[in-house]
Amino acid sequence: MEKKLSIEAKYNLVLFFLVFIYVFVVSILPLGEFKRELYNVVFSIIYIVSARIISHKNKRYFFYAGFAIIIMWLSDFMDFHYLSFISAVFSILFLILTITLMVVRIAKSKEVGLLEFVEAINIYFIMGITGSVLFRIVYLFVPGESYNIPGETLMPVTDFIYFSFVTLSTLGYGDITPIDPFAKSLSIFLAISGQLYLTMIIAVLVGKYLSAKHN
Repeated sequence: MEKKLSIEAKYNLVLFFLVFIYVFVVSILPLGEFKRELYNVVFSIIYIVSARIISHKNKRYFFYAGFAIIIMWLSDFMDFHYLSFISAVFSILFLILTITLMVVRIAKSKEVGLLEFVEAINIYFIMGITGSVLFRIVYLFVPGESYNIPGETLMPVTDFIYFSFVTLSTLGYGDITPIDPFAKSLSIFLAISGQLYLTMIIAVLVGKYLSAKHN
């Protein structure tokens, strides 16, 4: 059992490293038009590592991850509007599945260690990434009227990652603001989800830690 937990902790550390790069590092690299490809590469690896974390000897999650990766790259190369939508929807479904199974694992764990803390952080990151994909879907269908963007240039991946985490943390700088009603609803939902998650996960982790300490 200890070996299994150690392996799960290692994969969660790898996932933490990947989401950190995806959220913080890629956006500041001077890659020009190749930045989108690097986002896709890192996202593809996030899919694979996430599938490994939630698989628990069930290989079907790797097929889900593989299908999502193929659709993502096809939509990028073909630049087809509806294929991009399908890719985004499948990404959201896979990420929500990942979040759900990771939350369930934390809830069922009897101890609080490195695995639980890193996994809890990863869930928060994945929530933010999921939000960025949701916001991009709205932008795909209402490109000019969904968000108020400062300036004339929009970098969909970078800007929506930024907007998603600003919304998730309820920081709300106000430089990017939703205009479309659906975009506004998504922003409210993401902000509430972020606060509820932090409140509940802290309560669960602290409760398990105190319980284990007293026992």
